[in-house]
Amino acid sequence: MYKLYYSPGACSMAVHVALNECNQQVALEKVSLQEPRTPEFLKVNPRGQVPVLVDGDLVIREGAAMLIYILEKHQSPLLPKSGRERAVALEWLMFCNATLHPAYARCFFLMKNAKDEAKEQLLGTALAMLNKLWAEVEQRLGQSKYLAGDSITMADILLTVIANWGGNLPAKPQIGANTKRMLQDVIARAAYKKALEEEKVEYKAAA
Repeated sequence: MYKLYYSPGACSMAVHVALNECNQQVALEKVSLQEPRTPEFLKVNPRGQVPVLVDGDLVIREGAAMLIYILEKHQSPLLPKSGRERAVALEWLMFCNATLHPAYARCFFLMKNAKDEAKEQLLGTALAMLNKLWAEVEQRLGQSKYLAGDSITMADILLTVIANWGGNLPAKPQIGANTKRMLQDVIARAAYKKALEEEKVEYKAAA
């Protein structure tokens, strides 16, 4: 059985959904991001971050690596095996992991750490960049049903997880109709519903 260290609704939820999609049993270990990390957790991940995935004696501490590992191990169609389809699916997965996710992290950092006189300007710039990324997603989903084409991939699931973080920002990100249509599609999946229920998370971004 897998063990997943997670925080409700964080990027770790994508790993949770992936395990559900692959019909894998998982022991969930909740980590509060609002409290100091326990010495026990820091032994597992000295960075103090979630997710962390444990599979036997293998410990993986990077989310994208976990997703690829799970989907390949269980031969999931959420990650095409080869060729152009795989390249496109991986590009969008990495967009979510390495471009969109850090854009939110930048906003959260500024909300917490920027000084009053500069906070509004810096945060405004960060939010504008975030909306530019969502505009790119909206354009893409006006051309195809999902990010990588006609079939859902892991990128769509990770995007859906990240989209729900907007309620924590001072201004709600501009998520368009094409994107909301895709979000509704993803959260209707049994694997996603199960993760929301188990993590006790309310999904609001698709409204």
